Amino acid sequence: MRVTRSLWALVSSLLLLPRSSVAADPPSDEGPRFVLGASLAALEPTRDRDLREAELFYAFLSADYRVKGWGARVELRGREGLFRDYFPGSIWLEEGYAFVDTPAGEVRVGKVGSVGGLADQTFGGDLFSLNGVNRNPDWGVQVVGSRPLGWHSLDWAARWAGRNDHVAWEEEGKGVESDPNAALRDGLSGRVSFLYNKGLWTLRPGLSGGTARIVPTDGRQEFRRSDASADVAASFGPLSFDFQWLFRSADEPAAGEYRPGAERDARAFKSGLRFELPTVVFRYTYSEWRTSGADSNERIHQPAAAWIGWKGIEATLEYSARRIRTGESVRTFNAFWFGLVVRFPFGTSPGSVRGVKG
Repeated sequence: MRVTRSLWALVSSLLLLPRSSVAADPPSDEGPRFVLGASLAALEPTRDRDLREAELFYAFLSADYRVKGWGARVELRGREGLFRDYFPGSIWLEEGYAFVDTPAGEVRVGKVGSVGGLADQTFGGDLFSLNGVNRNPDWGVQVVGSRPLGWHSLDWAARWAGRNDHVAWEEEGKGVESDPNAALRDGLSGRVSFLYNKGLWTLRPGLSGGTARIVPTDGRQEFRRSDASADVAASFGPLSFDFQWLFRSADEPAAGEYRPGAERDARAFKSGLRFELPTVVFRYTYSEWRTSGADSNERIHQPAAAWIGWKGIEATLEYSARRIRTGESVRTFNAFWFGLVVRFPFGTSPGSVRGVKG
């Protein structure tokens, strides 16, 4: 399935909006701002106790700078050993780009984040992140913009990813990021959403689409992978709900040709429920991924509670109940995640990329 022409036409028209239509005031100038921090976690399986571990997931240093509509942002991460087995080293650039304010929004050049769909707010990663949809910065160009319409707003984002660098959140063997013999080229993606704001309650529907070339280097055939996605988020006071549906399409592999599981035709969806109090957030996330033609599906239930009593310190307890079915075979893995994220100077809010590893 290809992204519909009407969606791309809408995204293109947003990028051509005149300056007078983008009524939002640009952010104020700010000098260099540095944040130093660390993410720590412990995994406690309910069975398979030999898999339990406690570790420093990564330490990070981020910096922001803005002056007269120009600036840059960067986040460098590191840890002992490899973050994923396919990572090229123990220190990596998670995000890093220069930006400039334009009539179409903030244009970013460098290593920029993904724009499709809803953000993953889980600790251990939902199936969209584990299959390479979210938490996946790549080298390219991105534009992010917003147009206020009274209390409401129209928001848009688009990204061209020239190539990937095999630094991502996805699990080993799921997609192109963890495939050493393939590369992503010319990835185009976009998203548009509308916030209907009535004060006590809000509603935000959104549409996303994307397509990219996957180029193997070991003799396999090049193929194209495309996504189409729709989502909606609603809130009423401290209670919020969201739902996202995704349809993935890819050219069929040749007979006997290897293809990672997330690079095949698939249907996926996730839903989330969130109740936010002044110092504690309770949330529940369910995600499911069904691979077409492979007679397999996977799902994860993820209830969690996060303590945010002191800004800059966040403690999370999340339970993950995971089931993977392939044909007649069924595997389950249930575990608790204990997480702690500390940022210095204290009082610093989380960055644009949420989660423990991503």
